[in-house]
Amino acid sequence: MHNRAAGLVIIAVFLFHLSGTQTWAGEADAERLFGFAESLFEEGDYFRAIGEYKRFIFLYPTDDAFVGKSALRIAEAYYKAKRWSEAIAACNQVLAKFPQSPLYFEVLYLKGRAEKQDKRYDDALRTLEIIIAAKIPNYSDNALYQKALIILDTANWQGARDAFLQVPKESPLFSSASSFAAGLAERDHLPKKSPGTAGILAAVIPGTGHLYTERPQDALVAFLLNSAFIWGAVELFQHDNYVAGGILTFFELGWYSGNIYSAVSSAHKYNRDKEEEFLRNLKGNFSISFYHDRANSGILLSKRF
Repeated sequence: MHNRAAGLVIIAVFLFHLSGTQTWAGEADAERLFGFAESLFEEGDYFRAIGEYKRFIFLYPTDDAFVGKSALRIAEAYYKAKRWSEAIAACNQVLAKFPQSPLYFEVLYLKGRAEKQDKRYDDALRTLEIIIAAKIPNYSDNALYQKALIILDTANWQGARDAFLQVPKESPLFSSASSFAAGLAERDHLPKKSPGTAGILAAVIPGTGHLYTERPQDALVAFLLNSAFIWGAVELFQHDNYVAGGILTFFELGWYSGNIYSAVSSAHKYNRDKEEEFLRNLKGNFSISFYHDRANSGILLSKRF
């Protein structure tokens, strides 16, 4: 009887020890798997990293410490790989599954940037407004800055300037936002060409409208082509060849009106190119990059002048 009881005690101790060993082994395996996925992410092997993060979630669904981070990394990996739609979908899954997670606003901010990259400007603005309204330190300022950049991408220069001016003075983004706002105020001083003037010049002398918009090659082609047709039509009429002269005049009217339309379009293109060049230079002068600090679990930024 005593031997039987002693045997049961030994078996119980053995099973307890085995259970503890398996638990420890499982925890170690989970950490190794997550670490492997992280290393793939850091190396830029994003799609393999996504597979490993998904494997982790499948094998260790109750590991609250890393499941949420794995879900976030999947969204980040899609974003890094420039798969904007997949990144947005992954963010939505994290937000739905972990609504109380401390990573909530980080995921929301990532979603807003992915929507911006995917040119879903209205969706991006709605997402960023949630962060701005929450007034979460760091995230709200970043969201304000991103909001201004989105408005700028929609060619609403004044709206973008107003949004940049909303960045608070205590924010590390204030200096860049203020510089952006000041730069946007210089838009009115950009060189411009009047479409009306270009059209009138082209109507008076074909080609001069293009010359006004600084397109000398197009000006030369328009002038020579229209001159040739006009000269040909005049010669035909002077020799009483009214049918051929009428046909040539008909075609010349098409070239003549096309010359006017092209000159007006050239003026619009000139103005648009000047604005785009100005905007590229402005963004280049005050470039801001946002990145995730894994050690401190926060969004940091780097600024280049």
